[in-house]
Amino acid sequence: MKSIYITGMSGTGKSSVIKNLQNKGFTAIDTDYGGWTEISSPEGAPEWILKTDHLKQLLARPLASPIFISGCYSNQTYVYPFFDHVVLLSASLETILRRVTVRISNPYGKTVHERNEIRWNFENIQPLLKKNISAEFNTEMITIEEIATILEILAGK
Repeated sequence: MKSIYITGMSGTGKSSVIKNLQNKGFTAIDTDYGGWTEISSPEGAPEWILKTDHLKQLLARPLASPIFISGCYSNQTYVYPFFDHVVLLSASLETILRRVTVRISNPYGKTVHERNEIRWNFENIQPLLKKNISAEFNTEMITIEEIATILEILAGK
């Protein structure tokens, strides 16, 4: 079975897609929760990174059904070879800032510092995310349900 990594800036809909896939009975993991990340301080500034060995162990086992994993971390490219597809969710900066302001599922993006960080990431990190992807979906133009259905097809279901 196939594995798909879903990435994108905060507020693009990763968690919503994962929840949709979970509701359909798929193994779908939001790496923001459940111990998939750890704090690292390689250059002095602490940041959350993926526990890549943890993910590699999960993906090294034969998969009985498709698996969908979401996240956006500086070290995620180390696990890309273990995925059949890497999918980017995107939206305009204005939409992202609006979404993080009103969402209740995740507190990130509410403070001035975090919103400035989102702006910086949009300008500097999002272009890097576009370099190694299989597909990109603009979540302003296509619904979460439609994205989940396309991901099911990519996964062979």
